[in-house]
Amino acid sequence: MNWERNWEKIAGVVFDAVGTLIRPEPSVAEAYTAAARRQGIELDVTEIKSRFHTHFHQDRVDGPRGFLSTDETTEYRRWRGIVSKVLPEIPDPDTAFEELWVHFGQPERWSIFPDVVATIQGLRDLGLDVWVGSNFDSRLRPVIAGFPELAWLVPKLVISSEVGYRKPHPNFFRAVCERMGLRPDQVLCVGDDIENDVLGAQRAGLEGLYVDRGGRGDGRYPSVGDLTELIAMGAAQA
Repeated sequence: MNWERNWEKIAGVVFDAVGTLIRPEPSVAEAYTAAARRQGIELDVTEIKSRFHTHFHQDRVDGPRGFLSTDETTEYRRWRGIVSKVLPEIPDPDTAFEELWVHFGQPERWSIFPDVVATIQGLRDLGLDVWVGSNFDSRLRPVIAGFPELAWLVPKLVISSEVGYRKPHPNFFRAVCERMGLRPDQVLCVGDDIENDVLGAQRAGLEGLYVDRGGRGDGRYPSVGDLTELIAMGAAQA
């Protein structure tokens, strides 16, 4: 879907983190399978991938303020539940959870997508303010800090467990705009989740853009196949 006509209003871009800027290496399924193997349980990585997809998307643990509210305690509890559902065969789920919790808080367990660094620098060169808005928890701070190319973004992280609401709750996007010092219609939200990053953003008055690196979209939503396309969009309006 053509979206460039809306670019002239944009003064800032907020990127989702996981699946948009960074990805786990090894994959989530491989990490979970390895945790089970350490307890003597051999599981098929494809099956674990399917289980994780199911339970991650179906799981919803609301925090003290109701629907889609969260905090650090809520996220810890939420992830403990996901691990137990994905790995029901293991004899010591608490140990596996603690191992995985630490694992995904280490920058060396993540990598940056190839199109990220050039895109962010290009947008900054165009005078746009760049932030990150994520449904991760506070572990995202040391992860991002561990990449020299992204470490400057640590003060520009808006994290759901810290602001009290998860995407796609409008209060999350309200917090993003307040911290950026911009009106919602001046902010473009870019991410790999249509509900959280596109529709949720649009309902809150922001622009939303879907990152469709795998070509999975059906054309109903504004999308790019590569983040570097954003530079050309911005340059065309400069």
